[in-house]
Formats: sequence, C-alpha cells, structure tokens
Amino acid sequence: MLEAFEDALDFSGQVVCVTGSGRGIGETVAASFAEAGAAVVVADVDVDAAEETAETIGSEYGTETLPVEVDVSDYDEARALVETAVAELGGLDVLVNNAGVAGARRFRESDPEDWDRKIGVSLYGTLNCTHAALPELVDRSGVVINYASSSYRGNDPGLAVYGAAKAANRSFTKTLATEVGGDGVRVNCVCPGTVHTPATEAFVEQYADELLDAYALDRIGDPADVASAVVFLASDAAEWITGETLHVDGGYLRR
Repeated sequence: MLEAFEDALDFSGQVVCVTGSGRGIGETVAASFAEAGAAVVVADVDVDAAEETAETIGSEYGTETLPVEVDVSDYDEARALVETAVAELGGLDVLVNNAGVAGARRFRESDPEDWDRKIGVSLYGTLNCTHAALPELVDRSGVVINYASSSYRGNDPGLAVYGAAKAANRSFTKTLATEVGGDGVRVNCVCPGTVHTPATEAFVEQYADELLDAYALDRIGDPADVASAVVFLASDAAEWITGETLHVDGGYLRR
C-alpha cells in the first residue's frame, strides 16, 4: 500500500508549470516537483530569479527546467508561457497558479492602481494562465492548482483587496472543477496561512506574538508545508479529489 502511494507521487515524464516560482513558496513548490521527477517550468516576472531557481533545482535533482519571464496579469504573456512550455518541454500536465501580490494597505488609503496590481496578479493571473493552459490540460487529463489565503475570511485588516481576490479564486476553483471534470481535468485550491518567506519576514518579525496566538500548532508555516500539499493535490494520490480547498494553515484560529 505504501509503495503504491509513493508511486502515485512520482511525476516522471510530466511537465509542471509553477507561476511566481522565482522565490518564496513558489520556489519550494517548483523544487518539490523537480524532486518528484517532473520537468518544471519556472515562471516569474523576475527573469533573473527564474533563471537562478531553474538552474539550482535542475542541477540538484537532475530534471529538465525551463525559466520563463512572464507577467501573468497579461493574457498574451500567459498564453505565450503555455506555448513556450509545450514547444520546449513537449506538453503541460500540471499548472500551479502560485503567483500573487499582497501588501497590507487599508482600503480607504488604497487606490485603483493598487487594486489593479493585486487583482491583476492574484485573480486575473489565475484566470489568464488557466484559460491559456486548458486546451493542453484537457488533452493530457491535467491538473490545476490555485491559491486562496486565510485572508479570504475577511479577518485581516489591510488585506481587503487581496483577500477578495483569493476568495474569488476559491469560487473559481469550485465552478471550473464542475465544468472540466468530464474532460478528466482536476482543479483544486490550497489556502496557506502565514508562511516564512523573504516577502513576509518583516511582517512576521513585527507581529510574531499575535501571529503565534492565531495558530493552533503554535508556529508559522514553512514553504515546504504548502509545497507538500500542492504536490499531493496534483498527484495521482488525489485522483478522486476535485473542486476542493485544502487549508494549510496550522489550525488558523483568529476571529
């Protein structure tokens, strides 16, 4: 039984695209798929970070990697990302819509430009990349993994716009799963709590005590916590799971 489960987590021969994977959670997700045998598209708006990550994980795990510069908020760039993955690596089996833009800012102090950037990456990035990838994913009975956030609950002042985008991703996941399930495509969502990354370092340090009080497991998350959930949901071990949101948040308790 254990051997069968391990086999289900083998991505050899598959192509996985992870957006926003030049650093942070996305970097660890990309590395985890490479460790599981996949060829990995490291997609990021920061091409230098994408190239560095692709080189590092390719060297460490001996798998093929492809760095691609992309702004996922632009549909034409999202489509070019998919076309490049197919042309260079032969197809696309898993799309991980990891890219997102947060940044705490109370709503009445924000402006439409701020909204456009957060929604453009965190929501439209998901829509753009998924729409561009679906024809290939249908052909290969592929998988889409989207991202929500504990902020979708509306408990985090300063994250109203970001939380709204992530709530929309949850709804999109559920509806799309019903639309494409008959084509053999699974669509699921992970919902991380606060995770240690370079982007959250200052925030975590400033609010460490309050944050720890909000988590039943009494610790902040690590990128590997999220990566493990993403790999599981994308694998054959989860082949009868679709339309679901998996909370990876250490028992988030904040009210």
